[in-house]
Amino acid sequence: MAQTRDYRLGEFTFPRGWFVVAASAEIGGKPHCDRFFGEDVVLYRGASGAVIMLDAYCPHMGTHLGRNKTSYSVVKGQHVEGDSIRCPFHGWRFGPDGKCNDIPYYGGAIPQNARVRSWHVVERYGIIFCWNDPEGCAPDIELPEYPEWDDPQWVPWQLDPLGTLPVHPQEILDNVSDVRHLSLLHGSGVLWYENEVDGHILHQRQGGYALSGTEPPPLNRYSTEVRYVGPALLMSRFFTARSEQHFMAQLIAHTPVEDGLTRLWQASMLRSPKEVIDEEVRAIACRSNEQLREGFMEDFEIWANKKPALDIMQLPTDGPFGKSRIWYKQFYNPRAKAPEILARAVGVHGVKGCPTRAQFLERQPAPP
Repeated sequence: MAQTRDYRLGEFTFPRGWFVVAASAEIGGKPHCDRFFGEDVVLYRGASGAVIMLDAYCPHMGTHLGRNKTSYSVVKGQHVEGDSIRCPFHGWRFGPDGKCNDIPYYGGAIPQNARVRSWHVVERYGIIFCWNDPEGCAPDIELPEYPEWDDPQWVPWQLDPLGTLPVHPQEILDNVSDVRHLSLLHGSGVLWYENEVDGHILHQRQGGYALSGTEPPPLNRYSTEVRYVGPALLMSRFFTARSEQHFMAQLIAHTPVEDGLTRLWQASMLRSPKEVIDEEVRAIACRSNEQLREGFMEDFEIWANKKPALDIMQLPTDGPFGKSRIWYKQFYNPRAKAPEILARAVGVHGVKGCPTRAQFLERQPAPP
């Protein structure tokens, strides 16, 4: 299992950015225990409705704040109080800011170091996102926008957990610059392809067609606009050749559990082909989501059974792996180094033997 240092990514073990940690439906008034970034954490929904994520161990004697079913305080419903959580061992209570705000048997001043780490979390699109930053700074990246979520013409998604792989996120990130696997792994013919490095966003744009499509070209053509927003959230929108409006939107997310161990999710939304969303439309959305999921699981199987690509035997016709790997390094280094790193990769990058979008359009015959 390769780790961050093996890929020579930078100073930090885990990157700066937004990460998925749970579906909204998973988090209620009882503690939800998990592990991310090499740390045990506990999530719960307070009385205010806000989701709180704290480091899991009480600083008093190291008790796990969430893993208990038999403590008197837990049985009596005192585990989560308001937006705070009590340690099941001695009842020390910690607020959403991570500070201890009550020790039931002690009348003195609460020690200043009686605190746990409070993670910055945001609930949006039915998903809980957390911000991780090795420098401890506030977010400098906005969460991706999915206006489809609030559009009544779109069928909302359900976050689909895919499991955990013994693979570093670098291997997952490489997919966004790998043009050649699209046909050989996924059965997608490629007409044009490009990457663009733009600050904290890495774009992939491509136009293609289904090699096993039931419609003749150019009717079975499609295009995708894909982008990583930060190191771990991949947002995609899908277009047909017959419409300038996208018909599906997808999120693929990966979050480090340990250094070299990664959990993945996916979710997709479908634009309703009818004026209303009824059971027929929901069934279509379910089938479409399953098709996207099955396509992504083709990558999943590869990652589960490959050795680390610490140094790619790069061919000029492969894809701009080098540029995307440079882009990725900005999140593993101090923010102050990001401009210097990005300067080595910024711009639009094509692939030898495959036109960019602009080059493809230039070659098309003029309409009669």
